[in-house]
Amino acid sequence: MKQELCRAFCDSVSVTELPCGFGISTTLFEIEGDPAGLYAIGPDSTGHWKLEDAGRLLPSLVASGYDLASDQRKKALASILETADATFDDDALEISTGPISKSEIPAHAIRLIVALVRVSDLVQMTADRVRSTFKEDVRTALASSLPEDVEILENSPADDQSADLRADLVLKQSGRAPVALYLAQNDLSLVEAMLLRSETQGAGETRPLVAALLERENAVSKHTRTRAMNRLDSVGVYEGDEKQAVAKVVQFVSSAPRVAA
Repeated sequence: MKQELCRAFCDSVSVTELPCGFGISTTLFEIEGDPAGLYAIGPDSTGHWKLEDAGRLLPSLVASGYDLASDQRKKALASILETADATFDDDALEISTGPISKSEIPAHAIRLIVALVRVSDLVQMTADRVRSTFKEDVRTALASSLPEDVEILENSPADDQSADLRADLVLKQSGRAPVALYLAQNDLSLVEAMLLRSETQGAGETRPLVAALLERENAVSKHTRTRAMNRLDSVGVYEGDEKQAVAKVVQFVSSAPRVAA
């Protein structure tokens, strides 16, 4: 059994000689869809080596919403890397170990790969957390900003003739056309918004207005974003200008066409 396990581990490992040292990777773990790996850099003038990541993981972590300016977040990341005797540079966004001997590379490489996988999991968890709070954050902000007579419906159809097309929020103010607001985190949400806009085109003054608020500018493809901007009644971007994005929605609801009550 031990030999079989050793063979399985060894067969998963790839070592590539490079001008700066070695590239080490294993198919047993994945980081952002690629085999987990690192670089062994050396030897330096004292004969020592150091291990480094590929330089993509921390930028991905920051992009996912993980705030390295927070002392608590820094400590959490540092505690993961300490298990591999590694640290991170929050300016260069790189992970590396201190000086080690060549004979220590195998043991340190295994420990660092495990730590990198844990950081990769942190990227996904942070992205999931941000995604899960975006809609709730917008809903809470709108509830405190809209006039009291505006009814907020969640996951609701805005038009009886298109009951299968549910907007994230439907904002209804007495005497005004309803607003179907899609909180877009992917292309599909914008496609559904454009479909609702198309299906209700001939509904006259009772037609719901269709708006979209993107979580961030690159949450959807450029092609879909351009089409949505040309077809929907209003499109905004939340990340980076949250208060103004919510204010824009509030103004849009307040200026919706008047209809017979």
